[in-house]
Amino acid sequence: MQMIPSLLFGISASLDALLIGISYGIRGIRIYLWQNLLISGITLLGTCLSVGLGNWLSPRLPDQISRYAGSMILMLFGVWYCVKWVAKMLAHSRKIAQAAAASAPCLSFPALLVLGVGLSLNNMGIGLSASIAGLTLVPAAIATLACSLLFLLTGNRLGRCRLLQFLGNAADPISGILLILLAFLQIFL
Repeated sequence: MQMIPSLLFGISASLDALLIGISYGIRGIRIYLWQNLLISGITLLGTCLSVGLGNWLSPRLPDQISRYAGSMILMLFGVWYCVKWVAKMLAHSRKIAQAAAASAPCLSFPALLVLGVGLSLNNMGIGLSASIAGLTLVPAAIATLACSLLFLLTGNRLGRCRLLQFLGNAADPISGILLILLAFLQIFL
């Protein structure tokens, strides 16, 4: 029964990759397959480390504490993403990923590493809390890698499309809602 929670985790953890792909696509900067693989591989490594740590820590905690604590942290992350989005909409500020993309005229190797590490760090907190709540490593890793690859590719290829620009702007609340849903699934399944 780990497929649905893992898929929700992978989607939520990778929505920033969609935003990054869109921002580079808007600027006409192509993310090549090898670059996508490198960024997604670094993201996968960080996700595996955090989920692995959570899976190691979880049996050392009382069952009810680990299940509810991890789920509550996921809910807090979900609420945080939604609140962050509302604050951005009220302030009419631009997305951080778009600003970073605007300052980089081409996708150099150091820029690829920074993108990969940035996405990886984003996944570490939710990966740790999701694994404490009961998410296992392999399905979460596969879902994260697949979603990251797909979202970067899709966002980059269709970055000039108005619909994807809207989806990119809605990445935070969508991610937050998915994390809250994942937390409820982990509590009640």
